[in-house]
Amino acid sequence: MKSAPVDSSNQDDVKRPTFLLIEDDAVDAEAFRRAVKRNQVDCELVHASDGGEALEKLRNMVDENDDIGVLAFLDLNMPGLNGHEFLAEVRRDESLKRLAVFVVTTSRHKRDIALAYDKNVAGYFEKDDLASVLEIARQFAGRLVFPTLGRKSD
Repeated sequence: MKSAPVDSSNQDDVKRPTFLLIEDDAVDAEAFRRAVKRNQVDCELVHASDGGEALEKLRNMVDENDDIGVLAFLDLNMPGLNGHEFLAEVRRDESLKRLAVFVVTTSRHKRDIALAYDKNVAGYFEKDDLASVLEIARQFAGRLVFPTLGRKSD
C-alpha cells in the first residue's frame, strides 16, 4: 500500500527531510540513491563518505538552518572516522545530539548492535534489504516530528 505524497504547502507543519547517507562504498551509496528514487522518498539526499565528512556537513547544515529535519543513515565499517566513532561524537555534541540515526550495515555482530543502541540509534538494519529500509524511512520521515538540531532548544 502506497501512502499519498506529503503536502508541503504549509511549511510550518511539514518540512522536506534531508537524508544524510554516511557510506564509504560507492556501489552501496548508488544503490541507496536508487532505492530512494524507486521508493519515491521525497527528501534531499546528501552523501558523506566517512564520519568526519558527515560531521562537517551536519555542522554546516545546522549553522545554515537551525530548523532542519535530518535523518542519518550510517554504515559502521568505514575508514577514517567509523560509524561508532561518529555516533560517539554526535552524542557528545550539544548541537547534534538529538540527530535521528539509522544504522544500515552488513555487520550482524552482537557487539556492533549493542554499541549502536547504546548510542540511541533509531534502528539497526542490514544492507541486504534497502527497499524495506527505505519504505520504513519514507513512512517514518513523513510522520516524524524532527528534533531541533543546533544550540536552540525552544
